[in-house]
Amino acid sequence: MTTQSGITVESPGKPWTIVSSIPRPSPGKKQALVRSVVVGLNPVDPMQQQYGILVDEWPAVLGSDFAGLVLEVGEGCTKLKTGDYVFSCAFIGQNRYTPLQENFLVDEDLVFKKDEGTSLQGGSTFGAGLLTASLGLLAGTGITLPAPGTTPPKKEDWIIILGGSGTVGQFAVQLAKLCGYNVLASSSPSKASIPIRQGATTTFDSRAALEQQIAEIKKVTGGAFARVFDASAAGYDLAINALESASEAPVKYFSSVDDWSPFNTPSTIKEYRAELGHLGRYDEDLGATVSKQIAEWIPNLEEHIKHGSIKAIDYELVEGLGWEKAIEGLEKLTDGKATRKLAVVVGTEAVQS
Repeated sequence: MTTQSGITVESPGKPWTIVSSIPRPSPGKKQALVRSVVVGLNPVDPMQQQYGILVDEWPAVLGSDFAGLVLEVGEGCTKLKTGDYVFSCAFIGQNRYTPLQENFLVDEDLVFKKDEGTSLQGGSTFGAGLLTASLGLLAGTGITLPAPGTTPPKKEDWIIILGGSGTVGQFAVQLAKLCGYNVLASSSPSKASIPIRQGATTTFDSRAALEQQIAEIKKVTGGAFARVFDASAAGYDLAINALESASEAPVKYFSSVDDWSPFNTPSTIKEYRAELGHLGRYDEDLGATVSKQIAEWIPNLEEHIKHGSIKAIDYELVEGLGWEKAIEGLEKLTDGKATRKLAVVVGTEAVQS
C-alpha cells in the first residue's frame, strides 16, 4: 500500500498531527487524483477536529476548501486531464476526499477548472463559500443565475443578506447582484465596507436592536422584498419578522446556513437549509440532491469566475509552506484571531503556477 503525508486527528478533541502513513487513494469512474497545493481554511475544520461533526472515520483526515493539481484521472473523465489545476470544496469528513493530505480524490463534475486569470491562492477561497451561497440563493430562494456575459433586467425587488461580511455572505451578495437584485446586507459597522465592495447596494447594522434592524430594512426597501438569506446562522428572528412585515408577495423565502436549530417558520414562508456538508454523500437523499444541484450549477459558475463576474474574496495568506503552517492557520482560526479567510500553501506547485 502506497502511503503519503498529511494531517490527521486521532479522535474528537485530539490535536492536529502530521503523519506519513495515510493511504494514497486511486481515482474511480469520473474521478481524479489531485495534489493538494493550497488549502483554504473554514470554521468547519476546527469544529470537526473538536467535536467530530460529519466525520466518517477516525483517525480523520480533514479539510474543506482547496486548489490543487490533477495527477491522474479515472475512467470516463471528459472535463479534466493530467496537469489541470482545479479548486472547490472537498467532501467534508470523507478521508479519501479531503485536502489536508498530499493527494486526494475529487469528482470531476464537482470541481472548478482553474482559468489563467485565477491564482491558486484565490481559487482556494471559493469552494465552501460560493457553493453554500449558491445553495442558499439558487435552491433556497428560487433565483436564477444568468448566462455568463449577459446582464439580466434590473429588478425593483431587494434581497436581504444577513451576515454580508462573512465568506458565505460575500459570495451571496455577488450572486444576488449578478441576478439583477438590489442587495441589502447586514454587517457590523466596522465591516460595512466589505459587502459594499462585493456589490451590495447598502448595509445596515447587525448589532442594532431587532426592532431597529426591521425598521431599517423597511426604510431602505420600502417593503419590496420577498427573499432573506441568513448567511450568519444567527438571524432567524430578524428574517421571519422582516418577511412578515414586507409587502405582499405570492411566495416569501427564508434560507439559512443554520441546519441544526429547530425553527417554527410560518406556513406563508418557504424555508430552506443550505447543507453543503452533505456534498458527495450519494447514499443519502439529501446528499444526492445537493451533489446533483451543484454539478448542474458549476459550469455556469465556472464561466462567471472566468469572466470576472464572480470574484475571489479577500484573504490572508499564512506565511510559509507546508503542513506545519496549515496547523498554524488552523490554530489561529480556532483562537478567533483570523479576521479574513485564511489560505495556506502546502505544495510547491503554487510557486510555479
